[in-house]
Amino acid sequence: MNPNSMNAFFEVLIHSMNDAVTIVDADGVVLYWNEAAERTYGITREETVGKRIGDFFTRESLMLYQVMESGIPVRNVYHEPRPGMHVTINTDPVYNEQQELIGAISIERNITSYVKLSAELYSKPTGQNLESYAFPFKKEEIDETSPMSTLNYPLLLVGHTGVGKRSMAEWLHQSGGKQGNFVSISCNSIPSGLIDSELFGFHAEAYGETADKQLGKLGLAHDGTIYLRDLHTVPLATQEKLAQVIHDRRYYPVGSTTSVPLTCRILASAPAPIESYVAQGLITQDLYYAFQTTYIPSLQERKQELPELCRLFLSQAAEQMGKRVPELSSEVMTALTSYNWPGNLPELKNVMEHIIIVSMNHPVSSQDLPPAMRLTTLTDLTEQAVPLHVHSEEVERAHIIEALERTGGNKARAARLLSISRGALYYKIKQYGLDG
Repeated sequence: MNPNSMNAFFEVLIHSMNDAVTIVDADGVVLYWNEAAERTYGITREETVGKRIGDFFTRESLMLYQVMESGIPVRNVYHEPRPGMHVTINTDPVYNEQQELIGAISIERNITSYVKLSAELYSKPTGQNLESYAFPFKKEEIDETSPMSTLNYPLLLVGHTGVGKRSMAEWLHQSGGKQGNFVSISCNSIPSGLIDSELFGFHAEAYGETADKQLGKLGLAHDGTIYLRDLHTVPLATQEKLAQVIHDRRYYPVGSTTSVPLTCRILASAPAPIESYVAQGLITQDLYYAFQTTYIPSLQERKQELPELCRLFLSQAAEQMGKRVPELSSEVMTALTSYNWPGNLPELKNVMEHIIIVSMNHPVSSQDLPPAMRLTTLTDLTEQAVPLHVHSEEVERAHIIEALERTGGNKARAARLLSISRGALYYKIKQYGLDG
């Protein structure tokens, strides 16, 4: 395919994107301005192409020039170009085959509707107070799992660490109308030589004693539910016994020749992807297929629920600490939704507690978040204390415009802001044609 054909494909691709795309040459002259940019900023392609980006935007042009000067891309920069509009910006320098700078490309995602929706969800009254054992799942997610709660079938809950597998298991136990105990066992913490007696119980005679038999966890969960955490860590021999127990609905305590009926429901959990553990032989196929399987999504997959989850965790932490629930700004909500949450719900809970501790009853800003999840704002990026003389002419021109705008045209104050003399500022204003 020849270069012209490829360019045609790329132009259609960029034009059809929902994100605003700006391409400038090394002098800051706009080469491309797509339809999404027209919608976002209300400026047509005819008005911008062939003009300097600094004629329309000050901070945005400063960022483009800084990226071209430094050669360092920027990611996820938050900006509010006008009141009520919120965007995140990614910008990269562009080089030719000879590694010569030829310009930069900036992609801006308009997240205004999402920020507004987040604010509405965060501030709306709670529609349904789920009990603590059901938290933190929405009603729709509970509804999807509801049929499982009334059946006595073994269920394997699959998901990454911290997604709420135990919370779901407790809800299934409670909503299933079980009269007995909810018995949880961490399979990973029990030595392999003791797990059989821990699960199935034992007759003391098997250990050379005359004491009565000891109930295992299956017996303690009579008319209730046993929850086996980290099923993939159970020894394979014990897994085979469990698969047989599920099939026969009976089991043998260690050292006994008399079987005991299974009178509890079996729930278990394992990490995702569960298929890899089966393929590696860490979970036997017999045991895997003895369970029905349901996937619990990670927090990264539930970002649309973050506003409500934040409110719930904040309320919980505020009540514990005797403080009021603070307001989360749009910048904070953008930072929270941009973060990937590798620690899932425990990490979110920890961050909300952190906010309650440091907020001091004032509206929460990005600075109140842990450093790892603070967004860089366009203001942060372009307000670095760098002397004016170190910049290229285009960056210098943009800085002067910025200073004049911030000082309302007061040249003495603008000169102090730029760390140059007033005479030098007058000279540069004339040099760059800014005195008209």
